[in-house]
Amino acid sequence: MKTLFVLQRQPLREQEWLLDIFTAEQGRLSVVAGRSQPQPDLHQRYQGDWARAEDWPQLRGLRSLQTYSLRGANLYCGLYLAELLVRLLPRYEAQPELFLTYVRTLEGLQHPGLPDPWLRLFEYQLLQTLGYGFSWQQDREGRPVNASEFYRFIAREGFVRSDASVAPAPRQPLFSGEYLLELGQGRAQRPQCWAAAKQVLRCALEDLLERPLISRELFQPGR
Repeated sequence: MKTLFVLQRQPLREQEWLLDIFTAEQGRLSVVAGRSQPQPDLHQRYQGDWARAEDWPQLRGLRSLQTYSLRGANLYCGLYLAELLVRLLPRYEAQPELFLTYVRTLEGLQHPGLPDPWLRLFEYQLLQTLGYGFSWQQDREGRPVNASEFYRFIAREGFVRSDASVAPAPRQPLFSGEYLLELGQGRAQRPQCWAAAKQVLRCALEDLLERPLISRELFQPGR
């Protein structure tokens, strides 16, 4: 029996669901679940197994191990995490570290407080897993980030030192080296640090996505 999360669920045939699931051992894969089983939900940790079939593997013995209670904006955060995994994670590749990060992120989102630290840490780990990781404490040439300097971020490359007196190019804001070092050293507390992290990680992820995330629309004002 394997531990798994359901990332996406859609009707397949009258009595079946097609599920995108995430496991530590096999990464992301698609399986079919009969509707006679309990309806599989997001943000629950399950135990189950599957067997080969003509089209998709057949899920069997599905049992809920833990439900993560996400409320309000944190529920949308959970949908965002699942969509990122569906859109970016390759199939059939073991991802034990990312799986643990996903578990910790869901656990963290159950509690009150700003979700930013949990989301940013997950996004950063996802980029590392995909092979597009970068260091908060070094520029793209491997030189240490200087707290008194300002930097631009270039997707798939990293940070580039920039002259703060020169207006940045559109969509290329400047980031304080001080904030980057706080993020890299795990001591970020100020909202400005997490705002910088959000901009950097969004730039890195959008470069990999072919189209905008649907879940991100849920965060728009007025929704």
